[in-house]
Amino acid sequence: MVFLHKYGGVVLLIAVAMIFSGCIQPAQSGPATTEGYRDVTAEEARSIKHASEGKLVIIDLSPDFKGGHLPMAISIPPGSLEEKIPSLDKSKPYLVYARTDDASMTGATKLLNAGFSPVYRLKGNYDAWVSAGYPEV
Repeated sequence: MVFLHKYGGVVLLIAVAMIFSGCIQPAQSGPATTEGYRDVTAEEARSIKHASEGKLVIIDLSPDFKGGHLPMAISIPPGSLEEKIPSLDKSKPYLVYARTDDASMTGATKLLNAGFSPVYRLKGNYDAWVSAGYPEV
């Protein structure tokens, strides 16, 4: 009790300083990856798409765009993302997917490193969307 009385103000001051300096981050919905983008299930991706009222940009990073893709997705073939980034709108949210985890993880990380936020990655990629029974083009 003496400790709280004597040092309580200092503890409160340190906690407030940590919040304002960014050491304590506000809670986010859903787990973020260590890379900073958020992995989402097909169900979550669909909800985000509907909630964004047409603002969500969906990027297909696979070489097989013509073989099937999510509605409203744009095709950015492997290796082309870095040259396309300057033409993308940073004020919009992004969902990336591919046919492999490596490609979608790399793409999501590149968008984050270029200053885009929020960035979502479809966990399970295109196959997860199809398996959930959602429409494809």
